[in-house]
Amino acid sequence: MSCRPRRPPWAAGEPFAGFGSTVEPWLPLPADWPSRAADLQERDPGSMLALYREALRQPRSLTALHTEPLRWLSEEPGLLLFARGEQLVCAVNLAEHPAQLPAHTEVLLSSGPLDSDGRLPRDTAVWLAV
Repeated sequence: MSCRPRRPPWAAGEPFAGFGSTVEPWLPLPADWPSRAADLQERDPGSMLALYREALRQPRSLTALHTEPLRWLSEEPGLLLFARGEQLVCAVNLAEHPAQLPAHTEVLLSSGPLDSDGRLPRDTAVWLAV
């Protein structure tokens, strides 16, 4: 067993983007794999890595995520809208058009910006304080 430090996973400049070792992985890797490497995302505040890290920080202060049951709030096609307790709402827009959000006091976490009218664009998710 080697005691030398391992290369960081998903490093853009490494063979196979640092996925595994220098041996070609048995799973096919997408051509754009290096552009999604963690070492590049580390420097991008708008990256998926940054979003996940912020999401992991949020639950520590949002007790409703741990203690309150989930309640569905909308039956609009393409819009997943649910609450945890009385103070937290999650909205995910899978529809082709922007979606209206319920009244809220703050956007706690968002996978992208709201549009200029405060609506949730397609393929975007938010956690809202209500």
